[in-house]
Amino acid sequence: MKSTFLFTWLLLISCFICTAQKKNYIGVETGAYFGNANSNIESGMVSSGFGDRQTASFLGLFTIDTEYPRKRAGKTSYRVKYGHYLNKKTAIEAGVGLSYHGTVEGYDEKNFAQSNYLTLTSNIHTLYIAWVKTDSLGKAGFGIGPALSFYKLSADINQGTSRETTNYLLPGVMIKGFWNFLSYPSWFLGMGTELSVTAAAKIKAIKITTPTSESTFKSTKAGSFNGNISITAGFRF
Repeated sequence: MKSTFLFTWLLLISCFICTAQKKNYIGVETGAYFGNANSNIESGMVSSGFGDRQTASFLGLFTIDTEYPRKRAGKTSYRVKYGHYLNKKTAIEAGVGLSYHGTVEGYDEKNFAQSNYLTLTSNIHTLYIAWVKTDSLGKAGFGIGPALSFYKLSADINQGTSRETTNYLLPGVMIKGFWNFLSYPSWFLGMGTELSVTAAAKIKAIKITTPTSESTFKSTKAGSFNGNISITAGFRF
């Protein structure tokens, strides 16, 4: 009888532990991002004279024209997050990761003098703390809170002749939403979206001087918002 009672008691405790809400969670996210840093820099390139066409001739047989400025994005976003449930429907969450990456190439044609190239690459990592509201099962919710973006701008002048890097701290706010299409007491898998709005980085003027030419990228503002659509997975404990 005692052994039967003990077995039943342990079974009830195990069921309670398995079904009770976990107080913490850790997750990772990865996906596609969007933002305005590349578009802002592209506009600055055009207004500064780095929007020319480059023509290359091969033995006089044919030519290839390249239009500048040229934009490209080369990385996916990623983030690590940690959350703590204050109650069944409310959590405090903190996260950090890469939220934007982009490159813009410019070209200033100088005819008989030396033409100049300028490539600006933006890397933005964002740290945030959010107040998150969820449904009772933790399957869907939204959050809002302060954010701080670490904007690293790398300038490549005349295809590697010289390089310089500038860092900016951009305070702002982040809003997010998510839907966990698989949500269990111990783990979850879903998708989400996020938007961060921050102060813009004020990029200083960049002057390029060679023995025969001079070009100047005018001061411009960039990177006031970015966001992503991502897949998220994690576990609760």
